[in-house]
Amino acid sequence: MSLDFAALHEDFVVEVTGGTGVFLAGRDGEAVKEALAGYSVAVLRGLELAPAEQVALTRLLGEPEVVTDLRNHHPESRDILVVNNSSERPVVGNRCWHSDRSFLPEPTRYTMLRAEVVPPEGGDTLIADMVAAYAQSPTAWKESLSGAVGVHTYDKIARLRAEIHGEPVEEGYEKLFPPVRHPVVRAHPETGTPAFYLNDLCMTGIEAPDGGSVAVALDELSAYATEDRFVYRHHWRVGDVLIWDNARVLHRADLRLWKLPRVLHRTTTAGLPPRPAAGYAPDAVR
Repeated sequence: MSLDFAALHEDFVVEVTGGTGVFLAGRDGEAVKEALAGYSVAVLRGLELAPAEQVALTRLLGEPEVVTDLRNHHPESRDILVVNNSSERPVVGNRCWHSDRSFLPEPTRYTMLRAEVVPPEGGDTLIADMVAAYAQSPTAWKESLSGAVGVHTYDKIARLRAEIHGEPVEEGYEKLFPPVRHPVVRAHPETGTPAFYLNDLCMTGIEAPDGGSVAVALDELSAYATEDRFVYRHHWRVGDVLIWDNARVLHRADLRLWKLPRVLHRTTTAGLPPRPAAGYAPDAVR
């Protein structure tokens, strides 16, 4: 089975097609990996992907992250999180624009979702291109944000989980996940291409390199970076697979109809500490 690739939405999303058949990571995964070197998002339709093959494909992109949510992991694999918004304990925060696990010193790099159940309406996943948003931002913003860092915390996630699950705020999360600081403009790990690194779920403020203020407020920056012109909207069909690079995009779920059935299988890969775009040099010459 040969795979074909077609660019979507301003060349930051690529659709992978190739008729029907069973997807095998060992046979087809390298082509998808190569596509993700040039694009931020890959869409796979019309291909079967068993849980073991989803993990195998994920492993081609990086080391899979083990699911820590023991109540929502897949029965066949601790590497797969079952995202079910209509369950008693849904995954929280996915309606906010975010980059996965930015509250960690080494945030998630790649995220993969496979649709098992989709609602009759709604439930889309939206992905915003942070490379294009940075490139088209005002020069004054670029100058002010050069070297600036964003403060990322676990606070909002802890509060949302307690509210939605009807439980007390988890004890000790402040010590387990202390605040971290990441560059507001990060370099793509392989190419150095600059992109905004934001998160409405975890990011609480921006600090200038000299401790002073920056020329743009966080809310204004986030609103600009997620304008419709930068956003790809994915309408799910059962069996769809969506892969994105958290170093280059933000994402969120459109779940205005909250309790409609929507079940996705999620795998992620571990990443490295984000590096600032200012003064970036590839690892080979550092």
